[in-house]
Amino acid sequence: MKDLTNGSGRPIDRRSMLMLMAATGGSAALAGSWPFRAFAADAKIELENPAYARVYDNISGYYLKDEQWIKETLPRLTWPTAGQPIPELRVVIPTNEPDTLDSFRKWATDAQEIGIKYSIEQASPARWLELINKHQHGDVEVHPSILRPERIDPAEWLVSRAYGFDRRNYGEWANQEYDKLIDLQTQESDNAKRLKHVQDAQKVLCDDLYIAQFGWGPAIIEAYNKADWEGVVKVRGFGIANFNGFHSFISLKPKSSRKSLRVGMTALLETTNILGASNNMRSIGRMIYDRLAYFDENLNTIPWALEGWQQVDDRTWDIKLRPGMEFHDGKPVTVRDLQFTFDFMRKYERGIFWTANRFLENTEIKDEANGIVRVRFAEPYAQFESYFLQLNIILPQHIWQNIMQEQNAGDDPRRLRIDKPIGSGPFSFGRHRKDTELQLITNKKHFSKPNVDEIWVVVTPTLDALMGRLESQEIDFIESSTVSLKPTQAKQLADAAHVEVVRTEDVNWYHGVVRISWLPWRDYEFRRAWQHSIDREFMVKVPWEGAGRVPLSNSFLTNGNPWNNPDLPKPPEFDLNKAREILKAAGYSWGSDGRLLYPSPDDKAFRERVTKVCADGYTWGGFKMLS
Repeated sequence: MKDLTNGSGRPIDRRSMLMLMAATGGSAALAGSWPFRAFAADAKIELENPAYARVYDNISGYYLKDEQWIKETLPRLTWPTAGQPIPELRVVIPTNEPDTLDSFRKWATDAQEIGIKYSIEQASPARWLELINKHQHGDVEVHPSILRPERIDPAEWLVSRAYGFDRRNYGEWANQEYDKLIDLQTQESDNAKRLKHVQDAQKVLCDDLYIAQFGWGPAIIEAYNKADWEGVVKVRGFGIANFNGFHSFISLKPKSSRKSLRVGMTALLETTNILGASNNMRSIGRMIYDRLAYFDENLNTIPWALEGWQQVDDRTWDIKLRPGMEFHDGKPVTVRDLQFTFDFMRKYERGIFWTANRFLENTEIKDEANGIVRVRFAEPYAQFESYFLQLNIILPQHIWQNIMQEQNAGDDPRRLRIDKPIGSGPFSFGRHRKDTELQLITNKKHFSKPNVDEIWVVVTPTLDALMGRLESQEIDFIESSTVSLKPTQAKQLADAAHVEVVRTEDVNWYHGVVRISWLPWRDYEFRRAWQHSIDREFMVKVPWEGAGRVPLSNSFLTNGNPWNNPDLPKPPEFDLNKAREILKAAGYSWGSDGRLLYPSPDDKAFRERVTKVCADGYTWGGFKMLS
């Protein structure tokens, strides 16, 4: 057995061991060893409200069932010694986000003025995603808003990023008043009443300083070939050339005899199976498979593959299929296809459609002749129009009914090989060369028939190369869901006579979620001081070149989003002197090297704040400090 002593032959006590782990980053030599396992069991992590155990002690490979997470968490739940330095704040930034890296380098320099040090790491997007999903990303999880139609609904952010019972709550926030409001909005099918719960929840989010909005934006700035095309539609939050908001691609009219539209993207389809899609096939796939409802250019929900719907009670709706629709192989779209799709999703799908269908209890064809299906949920369901209808599509039963058995896919439809997707959407799947180009052919029988004959989506790996191809008229549009023009780039393109630059109202943001369950973030006064250390104007004015806004609140839902609360307090202003005053008043001090030091663990006010975690008026339900 390894000798765990302090060099004098006496065993190391629990606090000393935690300090050692903190100093060594939780040495890999301890991970998985017998002494660490025994120590982890001895230092039992407990919850203020045992109800949260269903998240933290019930998922294999996560939280209390993940030794790496335990190793990183234990030192931050241990009371510091008097004069102990605040640990370096670890931030992991994806390599494809240079604007964030530039901003954090500036903020890290500023933070040194108040004794805070950062450890800034870069990781590939895949590695970054792996780290945040496992809650191994350190102190601040950084994230942009990546808008999709179903993400207009407030639950996508208020629930998945802040609800105490959701695994994607990366800061492990467990504000019980907030969680009650989220439960209320989840079960409220009256939109006006739901809006009140959503706005109240945003106030709690801001009051408790859980997230920091760094910038609202960047702005949606696009350019297109105006010499050959007219009729672009500016869709709030999406712009004119985003496949998630494909109004322009339907409405465009050619100014010449050419009816073949060319759109550039940095990457094409990661899969042609929409049930296994994570990125581009989600958006392009919904141009091939009709979604049940869509949104207009102002983000209002409108009927699409459904002609309409009627609420029966708070758990039940009757939905009416649009008549006369056909799949791309000529077969009619029927209520049997619609019901089959729901049944298939409930039986097999565990990916992007699962979140919309997990509460679906049963379906029933009420009137086959008139295309009416009754859908009933297991509980009152608030997200019916803004999420359920926006996310769901219609699969052709004659193609999908035996596909799982035919391809030996088991119970995972993400394993299916779909060489040529067949839906009923405004475009059908044409020629496809992997990672190179895709042809989308206009469905002339669609109820919203495009004016173009076809769209060629061509891969061009970099934004600079896309701009060059637009300038030389090799492409007509740059698809904007993954790339965005900066003002200097837009100005360069505007010098070409055939190019038009267009700016659309955005609902974008970039934020940081603090690890509120850990020290020092458990101290509300530290959170308040830290917020004052963030120069939000820098991100907006320098990396974004002024194409954005200083946030008006620390909410996920910006102004322009239909669920925004306009009466929220502004984020704390950038003021290092104010930050230092707050820290000093809260009992923090500074070492001879300028490093910020914790208050004494005997400081009663400090202990109360760290134990309470939440701002006044709210109640913490998450992890307790170790005794």
